[in-house]
Amino acid sequence: MPHRQHIPDRPPLRPGQDDSASKLTRAGATRDLRRLIQFRWLLATGLMNLLMIGIDQRYIDRGLSIEGFSLAVSLRVLVGAPLVLFALAINRWSKNRDVLTASNGLATVALVIVNTVISRQLPEPLSSRYMMGIEFLIYAAALYAALPWRATLVMTAVSTIAYTAIISDLFHFPHQLANLDLIAFNLLMAIGALYTRRRADDQVEQIKAMRRIDAERAEELRKANGHLARISSTDALTGAFNRRYLDEFVAQAFHSIAPARSCGLLMIDVDHFKLFNDRAGHVEGDDCLRRVAYGIRTAMRTEQDFVVRYGGEEFAAILPDADLQETLAVAERVRRAVHHLQIKHPGLGAGAVVTVSIGACIANPEEGIFDAIHRADKFLYTAKNQGRDCVAA
Repeated sequence: MPHRQHIPDRPPLRPGQDDSASKLTRAGATRDLRRLIQFRWLLATGLMNLLMIGIDQRYIDRGLSIEGFSLAVSLRVLVGAPLVLFALAINRWSKNRDVLTASNGLATVALVIVNTVISRQLPEPLSSRYMMGIEFLIYAAALYAALPWRATLVMTAVSTIAYTAIISDLFHFPHQLANLDLIAFNLLMAIGALYTRRRADDQVEQIKAMRRIDAERAEELRKANGHLARISSTDALTGAFNRRYLDEFVAQAFHSIAPARSCGLLMIDVDHFKLFNDRAGHVEGDDCLRRVAYGIRTAMRTEQDFVVRYGGEEFAAILPDADLQETLAVAERVRRAVHHLQIKHPGLGAGAVVTVSIGACIANPEEGIFDAIHRADKFLYTAKNQGRDCVAA
């Protein structure tokens, strides 16, 4: 007999969750969380930038010139605020990760530069205090701006270089190195912030790796349990379901709160199988049962119909929601399918082939499946008494 594709009795077990879809969902959730953190960071720093105008105004009485105050307001309102608003708009409406990162990093660097320039307009000791606050801004940005690691590194380096150049009077001629203590402290803080951020990223990656390993092991366990469940409910010889599966089906139907429905039921017996075994041997007998089971499965209507090896050479077919007409049609297809397999029967003479006899009935909602099986079994013996290779109902 040529090889034919195996047709399962029921659809394969569905995994608990599609792996690719799950990964996309987790990645999307991570991106959304990062965008939310970036939005909050920009909003907080932008508001602080505007609130500092009030502090700058108080410094007018402490040495800040009117020209210096005007410069501070201009830088905050015309440079810092627009860049922050632009970054917030990008954060809300753009989906391009590179654009989001660049706009957020640029806004943060701009705030550092704006505040550093303003600090140079203040008299001491207010100027030094301002500069110290900017160092904490750089430190906080490295930790809490939620930019990717490389972008954080670039943002922190650019902010530190700009801060150093401005407060050290690098742009004045002749050059003079001022505020070396603040420069050194800022450098140490920037390095510490980057180190802390890197450690935090590594810990997050370790947690993710542990979760991936845990998920992979859980998936392997799920597959193993599914495989064991299939083995425990499948007849090893024929590939049909076994009596245990039928018992579970009946128990599930019994405990279900859904309204009971009628179903078609077939009892199928291989004709003269004992004689086949005696003449051909058990190896050929096993092969005969495998091929008969295959033929029966090919005659089912849908994947909801299933075949059970009821015992020995006897099979049962359960046809959910089938009426008597559909049940008889399936029974006749089963009979013809097995006949068309053309399995030679060595005990019945030349040209004889293996056939099946079938008893068919409808399992009514008010009766149990096994009660219907007993009725179908009686019809099966009627079919045998009528000459075999036929259907009785």
